[in-house]
Amino acid sequence: MSESLLQTLTAEVRQMRHDLNLLIEKSPESVNPWIPPRELARLLGVCTQTISGYRNEGRFRSSSIRAVKRGQRTDWEYHRQDAVEDVRGLD
Repeated sequence: MSESLLQTLTAEVRQMRHDLNLLIEKSPESVNPWIPPRELARLLGVCTQTISGYRNEGRFRSSSIRAVKRGQRTDWEYHRQDAVEDVRGLD
């Protein structure tokens, strides 16, 4: 199999995984996948300052975090599964 074809197939699989995750998130039966920094810190066994540091270092994919504007303040939420994978280096 050519390298180009393999890269194309890999990109398509990643896109399908992303699309499937979005469908699951929007399902009425699903638990909200977006969690606050304190919950992600608990899942990873680190402090919330470490989570902020990871975000500032760019360790999270753009699809794993989202900014929530609340007036002048910006809060961050993390995708329950994807953010953990980002930190642990899984794919």
